[in-house]
Amino acid sequence: MNEKNRKSAIEAAYSFLDTRMRTKAEVERRLKEKGYTEDEITEAVNELIGMRYLDDYQYALRYYEYNREKRRGSGRAAGELAEKGIDPETIRNAREDFLYSEKVDEYEDALAVALKELELKPGTDEKAMARIGRKLDGRGFARSDIFRVLEELRRRSGEDQ
Repeated sequence: MNEKNRKSAIEAAYSFLDTRMRTKAEVERRLKEKGYTEDEITEAVNELIGMRYLDDYQYALRYYEYNREKRRGSGRAAGELAEKGIDPETIRNAREDFLYSEKVDEYEDALAVALKELELKPGTDEKAMARIGRKLDGRGFARSDIFRVLEELRRRSGEDQ
């Protein structure tokens, strides 16, 4: 450290973590932006990991949880986690563990979103089906679940006639 009043890398990292959980990559990027050396960054990150203040797996689990509360599919969360610098294996493991432990059926989640959309904007014509399909896709639901939901909506609308 060149400046007398400059925070150490670990102090800067603690300040960054003070408001919410962060990923390892986010902390590394922040410290690099603040001008810390690679050695200072590595030392600070390793200390935070050792103290369990940084844990990408736990971060991913919480992110999947938050994502589901927002009525989104896990595919969207997986993409966002990758953008945050979490490695693909951690993303995959956290996704599988979250879906299993919470007994999540993403098809049922997608169907609930679609039915809510139909309440807001009724109609089961192909234009409405396309709109619902785009909405589910934008929310990160798997294509296979989207196709099943659209088929179910078409089946239900056929029964109503």
